[in-house]
Amino acid sequence: MESSILTELRILQSLLSGPAWLVGGSVRDLLLAKKEISDIDLLTPSGSETLARGFADRIKGSFFFLDEERKITRVVKSVEGRSLQFDFTNFEGPDLKADLGRRDFTINAMALELNRFLDTPEPDGVIDLFNGRDDVRNKQIRLTREGVLDEDPLRMLRAVRFAATLGFTIDEKTGQQTLSRAALAARPAPERVRDELFLILSERGAGDSLLLMDSLGLLQVLLPEVGALGGFAPGMYHAHDVKTHSLKAVGHVDGVLDDLARIAPEQGHLVLAHLEERLEHLVSRKAALRFACLLHDIAKPESFTRDEQGHIHFYGHDNLGALKAAEICRRFRLSRHSETLVTSVIKQHMRLFNLSVPSGPGKNAMYRYCRDLGDALPESLLLSQADARATYDVMPREKFTDTEQSMSVVLAYYYEKFLRAEARPLLTGHDLIGRGFRPGPRFHEILNDVKERQASGTLKNRQDALAYLDTIRPVDS
Repeated sequence: MESSILTELRILQSLLSGPAWLVGGSVRDLLLAKKEISDIDLLTPSGSETLARGFADRIKGSFFFLDEERKITRVVKSVEGRSLQFDFTNFEGPDLKADLGRRDFTINAMALELNRFLDTPEPDGVIDLFNGRDDVRNKQIRLTREGVLDEDPLRMLRAVRFAATLGFTIDEKTGQQTLSRAALAARPAPERVRDELFLILSERGAGDSLLLMDSLGLLQVLLPEVGALGGFAPGMYHAHDVKTHSLKAVGHVDGVLDDLARIAPEQGHLVLAHLEERLEHLVSRKAALRFACLLHDIAKPESFTRDEQGHIHFYGHDNLGALKAAEICRRFRLSRHSETLVTSVIKQHMRLFNLSVPSGPGKNAMYRYCRDLGDALPESLLLSQADARATYDVMPREKFTDTEQSMSVVLAYYYEKFLRAEARPLLTGHDLIGRGFRPGPRFHEILNDVKERQASGTLKNRQDALAYLDTIRPVDS
């Protein structure tokens, strides 16, 4: 464990009036020999709230409740640009054994007495009642006992999350119990389900995690709209059914991100930094992108048609899909910001294909694409590229539209032209009012027209823009 955490724990030790233990993920991570441990779980027989308040004061950290009724608290401190997090709980039961026995998985049901650990900062003397140490060594997720999933069905999703974040596998019996109880997965509060799901979607390999959820029966319960795509495989683009295609698209996000340095050498790092931004607590842009990938074709069954020549079409599946996705976002209690991103990129997920013509995307078309997506433009491009790669799986790439070159051109335009025009427009509404224009629909059309010409390079400076404005009659406003 690194020195910054040890320093804070020694301060905590000086405040103790009784025993305290490192528990749960802290012990697991010590056994995994993780170099950076930022989350510490601490257990005391009682009085943890008072201890946490005093600790927060001593280290000048932030204190707040995670669960006021159960007296679960958290102290957070920023050290060298990194957030250190300490969670405090009291025994839930008469003693340590009872507390550990109520926990979900064996890898989270171990304890290490704090004073002993600080004497020699090694994971010696671990209290392990359920052979969790062996499961850590074998990289296995296993239930501590019967009834764990019935007590809190969210633990089924947590098992998938631990598999994703730790690279572990779920043992056969735990998997069977999950499959038999999958219907219970919809019982926890939507906010709790959302948090677990988006933690899974934040991880590399999220496509495999969704496949695991599907095999355990959880995907059908939590996202029946995706489950309904199973078995629906019309047309040459769907040798797999649409559910399989959607899961493959999520999986291809990792490869697209890996290839950004090649596709857009000057902008790739900007896109990666953009994707790390948080839309809300535990929901990153990267996770929202994968969620949109999963949902991007959910309206294909409803929009399926076949013309007189036998050709299959899905007219409007993008718009209808965005509407259905909005309902799903609300069901999971996502914020309006997250919902807007997910629905926008689904609504526009065919846009890159339309721009991928032999002559390359036109500047006016690129401006309108960027204008319509705003700060979700990178996610839109990434979804379309992942969608394209999921299609390469079933047909030769040379017979499918090449979207990489167009993606490169649009990203360069977005970062080098569009964002600059948006940040520093050549004209504002005051300029139009000064020349006799009245606010209204035409007023905004003119401003957008000027920004489009600015981004395309037709109008190079303010003088050019004012001269162009003089060619438009105010009576047209």
